[in-house]
Amino acid sequence: MLISIAKRQIPSTLRRSFSSTSATSASSSGGVGFFSRVGSFIAGAALTALASEFYIFKEIREGNSAMLKKQKELEKRIAKLEKK
Repeated sequence: MLISIAKRQIPSTLRRSFSSTSATSASSSGGVGFFSRVGSFIAGAALTALASEFYIFKEIREGNSAMLKKQKELEKRIAKLEKK
């Protein structure tokens, strides 16, 4: 019963046939090779690493400038207190 329901709901173009004629046509279709996929993955990982490095460098630079600003303010306050 489940098979008859599935045959009615799935279009015939999407159904897979397990005959030997379709296996030869499927293997000759080509497709993307393993090394092409690995190369694409490495390229994507490299771009992500580059973007992350830029973002982290920017955050560190902004954080350092904020800390230096606070340090200068504290030095001014200490100098003002020492003069009293």
